[in-house]
Amino acid sequence: MSNLLNILQQNTDLLVMGGVFFSVVIFVMAGVMAFRDRDPIKRRLAGDSAEGEAQKTDDDPVSLRRDEEEQSGVAHALKPIAPHLLPSDQQELSAIRRRMMQAGYYKPSALTKYYLLRLILAVVLPAIALAITPLLSTKMSWETVALAVALSGIIGMYLPTVWVSRRVENRQQQCRDGFPDGLDMLLVSVEAGLGLDAAINRVGAEIGSAYPVLGEHFQRVGAELRAGQSREGALRSMSDQIGIEEVGSLVTLLIQSDMLGTSIAAALRVHADDMRIKRLLKAEEKAHMLPVKMTVPLILGILPPLVIVILAPALIRFMRVSGGSG
Repeated sequence: MSNLLNILQQNTDLLVMGGVFFSVVIFVMAGVMAFRDRDPIKRRLAGDSAEGEAQKTDDDPVSLRRDEEEQSGVAHALKPIAPHLLPSDQQELSAIRRRMMQAGYYKPSALTKYYLLRLILAVVLPAIALAITPLLSTKMSWETVALAVALSGIIGMYLPTVWVSRRVENRQQQCRDGFPDGLDMLLVSVEAGLGLDAAINRVGAEIGSAYPVLGEHFQRVGAELRAGQSREGALRSMSDQIGIEEVGSLVTLLIQSDMLGTSIAAALRVHADDMRIKRLLKAEEKAHMLPVKMTVPLILGILPPLVIVILAPALIRFMRVSGGSG
C-alpha cells in the first residue's frame, strides 16, 4: 500500500488532470442528456401537428404527450440500461416514482436519470477524492485516503436523494402557501356558475402568476380532464403529485360530492371555512412556540453580554482597589 501511495504522490498532477477531465466529461454528457431538445423535424414526423407546435411552448409544464418524450434521443439512449438501474421491488419503484413526480419530474425517463446520476456521482466523487487527497498532505495514511474515498462515494450516492427531498419540500411549501387562495378562487368560480372542470381551468390560469407550482398542478388536472381522463382519476393524481394533507382532503371532498350528488359550492364553502380555522390555529401555534424558541438565543447571545456589562465596572474597581492595597 505504501508503494501505491508513493506512485500516487509522484503522479499527482496527472491524477488531478485525469480526474477533472473525467468529471467534466461526465457532467457535460449528463447535462446534454437531461436538457437536449428533440429535432423539430423528427417531432413533426412523430405525428405532432403544426398547430399544436405553434401553441406548445418549450417550458409548458402540462404536456401529456409522453410518447414524445419516450421517442426522444434521451429516452432512447437510456432505455437499454433502465432495467439494470431501476430497483426490482415494485413498491420501492412506485414510491420513488411518486417522489419524483412530487419534485416536478414527470417524464418517464426521469427515474432512470435519477439512478444514473447517483451511479455517476458515486464513481466521480471518489475518483476526485482519490486524486486530491494526496495533495492535501504528503503524510496522509492509506486508512485516511480510503475513508475519504468511501465518504465521497456515500455523499455522491445520496446527494441526488437530498436534492429531490429539498425540491419536494419547497414545492409542497409553495402549494401549502397558495392553497387557501386557490380554494377561495375555486369557490368563487363555482358559485359564479362555472362547472367544476371549467373552474379548475380558471384557477390554473389565474393563480399561476402568484403561485406557479400550484397553478401547474391545476393546469395538469385541466389538461387530463380535456384528454378524457375521469375526474376522480385526475384529482387523485393531483393529490399524489402534491402530497400534502390539505389537497388530499379537498380531493376526497370533491370526489364524494360528485358521487353523492351534493352541492359542490356548499362543500367547498365548508372546507374553505375549515381551512381558515386550521390556518389560524397554525399561526397561534407558531406564536406560542416563539417564547420557547427565543430561550436559547436569549441565554447564549443576550444574557452573557448583559452580565458582562453589569459586572464589568465592579470588577474593574475591585481590581484597582486590590492592586492599590497590594
